Amino acid sequence: MRFMRLCTLMLSLILALPVSAWADSDLVLAAGAGYKKMVNALNAAYQKKSGQTLDLIYGNMGRVTTLAKESGKVDIVLGDQQFLLKRAALAVTEKTELGRGKLVLAFAKNSKFSKVADLDNPEAGRIAMPDTSKAIYGKAAREYLTKTGRLPDIKPRLVEVATVPQVFSYLATGEVDMGFINLTHALNVKNKLGGYTTLDGNDYSPISIIAAILESSTNKDKAKAFIEFVKTDEAQAIVRANGL
Repeated sequence: MRFMRLCTLMLSLILALPVSAWADSDLVLAAGAGYKKMVNALNAAYQKKSGQTLDLIYGNMGRVTTLAKESGKVDIVLGDQQFLLKRAALAVTEKTELGRGKLVLAFAKNSKFSKVADLDNPEAGRIAMPDTSKAIYGKAAREYLTKTGRLPDIKPRLVEVATVPQVFSYLATGEVDMGFINLTHALNVKNKLGGYTTLDGNDYSPISIIAAILESSTNKDKAKAFIEFVKTDEAQAIVRANGL
């Protein structure tokens, strides 16, 4: 069973990457799909500055971490520190924090609601949020609602879905009036929202987004060079522009 799963994962990885990615000299970075725009921009800037480029894999964090563990081909992972290092227990040799994830309350395009206080408006309809047991921004949303005194009263109006993209889907189709997502995703889809408000970071636990070199990496020198690049002012400007 484990062998079959590994074969499936390897096939997925092969299909996701160009053939060149399997050469020993190439650097492979795997990241959560929500950070694709940011990572693409970092990769382009890094290539322009150094002449080097990375092969990139995107997917949900469960897939990313499983590939990182079992493929032996991933050098760098990028995502939520709590998930990467604690839940997935990836072995890493070096890490750096790119920034802190930010929770926002987003509003459907045709919704008449547009501010945080509307969470308390009895006329407001359903409110979507990611899975509060697995998704980092779902946990943050639950903490926020608890700390601001809205739980348990608001619970009947909450719609819990699996992921941030699914919250956005509910917003885009008008199935909910508002929903909890992260700022990076909100910036990516802002033209399809009625608006959004960044919530007070003191009302939920810090969300550290990191880039980390895997212990199994066979390209550690190249990986370290990229990690040093993401610490530069140029790279940090890209990170900030993408909501971290």
